[in-house]
Amino acid sequence: MSRVITFFEAKDWEKEEYLRRLKERLGERFQDFEVKFVPYTLNKETSREHSDTEIAVIYLNSVVNEEVLDQMKNLKFVITRTTGMDHIDILACKRRWIEVSNVPVYASVTVAEHAIALMFALARRVRTAVAKMKDFDFSREGLMGVDLFGKVAGVIGTGNIGSHICRIAFGIGMEVIAYDLNPNKKLEELYKVKYVSLDQLLGSSDVVFVAVPLTKETKHLINLENIKLVKDKAMLINIARGPVVDTSALLWALANGKLKGGVALDVFEGEKVLTEGSFLKEVCPPEILTKALQTLYLFRYPNFILTPHVAYYSEEAMERLINSVVAEISHYLLYKLSSKTYGEYF
Repeated sequence: MSRVITFFEAKDWEKEEYLRRLKERLGERFQDFEVKFVPYTLNKETSREHSDTEIAVIYLNSVVNEEVLDQMKNLKFVITRTTGMDHIDILACKRRWIEVSNVPVYASVTVAEHAIALMFALARRVRTAVAKMKDFDFSREGLMGVDLFGKVAGVIGTGNIGSHICRIAFGIGMEVIAYDLNPNKKLEELYKVKYVSLDQLLGSSDVVFVAVPLTKETKHLINLENIKLVKDKAMLINIARGPVVDTSALLWALANGKLKGGVALDVFEGEKVLTEGSFLKEVCPPEILTKALQTLYLFRYPNFILTPHVAYYSEEAMERLINSVVAEISHYLLYKLSSKTYGEYF
């Protein structure tokens, strides 16, 4: 009987690439496996159809929790094709001796570059400029930008992604301050990063970058209380996870003369509601739907930019991602263990 590897949320182009590289990596062992590719997420409902899966390769909108694991008795290894792991109940997996892995560094530079791109887009009012040009409006009204040289970049979280944000911001002449429970001395030496408290960072930064993983401790790290500390003309950019920033706080800030420099999000609260269309289903919790609608309401402000969770999405990053996933599968088959530790993300 073949051992089953199932890729969830798989795109057509991924199937060809993964099959080719798995064959190359596994050699003769490949014939022992049945590799399935399905376009939908892994969740409570779909898990029943995949009880024979030994290796589940999931993506952003899939969920691995007690209910899913109860249906997948043959599951031995979960790989998420993401950096963040907040959609996996790691403790539940450990209790069942199920190995878990992610891809922690494949897109660190890529995401950091996207964050910097969003900063430039806010600074030069790109959203407004594009909208005006669509109307063949060549007036400069609403297009006055700001220089970034000499401004203060505040980076919340200096892991893999945050470190690259520090590097690039320093390279364009910005002063860099940061908040992290584990300060990185190399960043202090190389880029003159100064570590401060979260409140100090919010009150001193011209541009606030959010680059921490989503945990119980970081949910609503930016909230209705501390958002009041930000400069009136500051920018805020979130490329981490939506719930790290309370959407209600963003609404309050923009409505009360804060963050006039703009808000740019690649992630947002209630993201799955809109991307999966679950707002059409009865299972959608009202509070999640509310957060999603609040995010859409932000579009009434011209200095708001939203990108569809694509900060990681570059040709080079996808190449690294595929290679990493295939390497993880191979490592598991050799050693029955993941090569990663659960803390190796962001």
